[in-house]
Amino acid sequence: VMNPTISVMIQPRTMMDAPPIKPLDASITFLGTASMRPSPTRNVSGNAVRIGREWTIVDCGEGTQHQVLRCASSDVPCTRISPGNINRIFVTHLHGDHCFGLPGLMCQIGSAHAALESNYPKQKKQKRGARQFELQAGKEAEAQANGDGDGDGRGIVHIVGPKGLRSMIRVALLTSCTGVSFKFRIDELWTARDVQQQQHEGDTTHSNQMSHFASVFGVDRHSSEIDGINVSPENDGTWVIPSHPSGGPVASSWRFHAAPLVHTIDSVGYVFVEAPHRGNLDASLLRGRLLTDENREYQQSVGIRNPLQLLGLMQKGQTVTIKEGGAIVELSPADFMSRPTPGRKVVILGDTCDSRQLAGLAAGADVIVHEATNAAIEDGETEHEVLQLAVSRGHSTPSMAGDFARCCGALKLVLTHFSSRYKGDESEESLSVMKRIVDQAKKTLGHDNVVAARDMMEIKLLVHKGRKAVDDSCGVSPMEASGAAAAAADSYLQKAGHFFK
Repeated sequence: VMNPTISVMIQPRTMMDAPPIKPLDASITFLGTASMRPSPTRNVSGNAVRIGREWTIVDCGEGTQHQVLRCASSDVPCTRISPGNINRIFVTHLHGDHCFGLPGLMCQIGSAHAALESNYPKQKKQKRGARQFELQAGKEAEAQANGDGDGDGRGIVHIVGPKGLRSMIRVALLTSCTGVSFKFRIDELWTARDVQQQQHEGDTTHSNQMSHFASVFGVDRHSSEIDGINVSPENDGTWVIPSHPSGGPVASSWRFHAAPLVHTIDSVGYVFVEAPHRGNLDASLLRGRLLTDENREYQQSVGIRNPLQLLGLMQKGQTVTIKEGGAIVELSPADFMSRPTPGRKVVILGDTCDSRQLAGLAAGADVIVHEATNAAIEDGETEHEVLQLAVSRGHSTPSMAGDFARCCGALKLVLTHFSSRYKGDESEESLSVMKRIVDQAKKTLGHDNVVAARDMMEIKLLVHKGRKAVDDSCGVSPMEASGAAAAAADSYLQKAGHFFK
């Protein structure tokens, strides 16, 4: 684990080079879809991404822990979120409507871990002797203290966000004397400017402080915090997010990236990239070879009663041996499987009026979640006036969101982060307003797969059948997406007459 005063560049790992996997069930639940402040029908920003049993919270506005509780209500049609299974929290930027709920959520997670730990010894003791339990518990406690897990992510929450996030969390927890019953690690995404500033100042004591209070006080590490990483950007300005310190099935099958967005403060978007999916094993080519009398006798001699059990092993990617023609022969799954197909890609952006640096990573996305804060739907409003207003505040319109998704070749666009003027209920008036917003995005996107998010809405991240193999030309290339997104952003910024520095 790195010292938090050290900036490092994480070696990127291309998912196309990863071994094919069997995909985990996944979905996105929208915990908050309002911008700036909550309304009676929308909470401020929050998203919950479920992959398998693990949850990643992307943005955590005030009231997020209450929204997590609402997911457990029988009258809310979304998957129940277990706070104890939240093991990643990604923050896009440090405006309050995206992060003021973080201390409360951490307390909620802590309560869940405390309850789990109080029941855990009882369950374990029922399965093993007391002495064996004590030895194992000691090993587990030591592993968690060192930042090592048992492979399921239990006990450690990985928190990622822009520079300043570490200080914000420490100040909130330490000044309120708040303890949490789990370990957490905070990795900050440092820009090239941040790295250069640290090198220029030579500050090795509190290099993670935000400049506007750096001269006032330094922030000590919380007692439950393990050393985090200041992640330096790649050459293109994007970041490879370090793996979860406890590993686990999601860490082995998904990679996480981030890229800077243009807003009034440092803001980022996150990209979830899944490894390619395994092809299908053609059992018809194997059954005859597996079920010969010669191979049956051989498999029984090595403890396998039914030779067809080898099919399951091969589907998991294992090479097996059979006896054929008097010789021991190895059968490689690669020789009997169809080619792997691309994994899923999910993109969730923070506040932005220019997302060009994310476009390459977002190329070919299954789902893009993009803000659409302002829309020209009121009487007397013109699209040009609304565009000027949105861009001047570092935000986007539905047309801008649709154009970005088009540039990336996205299969689905989800709009969120709406002005408090736009209600999130299912009244006829509200649905009519949101339809007009969606229609604006459809016009620039070029297809109809656009939805406006509502609080507690859940979207399943489906595995698309019949997708092209990973080595086939598929959709928009990263270079094409980057070029198209840059041209589109320049056009909107020019129309708005506003350029962010």
